[in-house]
Amino acid sequence: MSEDPESVLSNLVPHEVVRDLKHRDADGKPREGAFVEILCGAAFLRPLGGGREWTTRPHQLQPCDPREIAPGTGGNPRRRLMFPESA
Repeated sequence: MSEDPESVLSNLVPHEVVRDLKHRDADGKPREGAFVEILCGAAFLRPLGGGREWTTRPHQLQPCDPREIAPGTGGNPRRRLMFPESA
């Protein structure tokens, strides 16, 4: 991908579903999670199906293609969770 990492980060909004290119799932695919925030240089993500938050480096995040539909996002263009957890 040729996008500037800084421009990608500036476009992220809370609860948007992103790919974490550093962490992989059992199938070897990049893990997907709901973006929470960037704090002290670490990006915090929540798993889509619930569970424990994890951190990664912000430059390892990649926005998901809006044409893809993840479970629980309702196919919204920005792939945000339909019912985000309250803070």
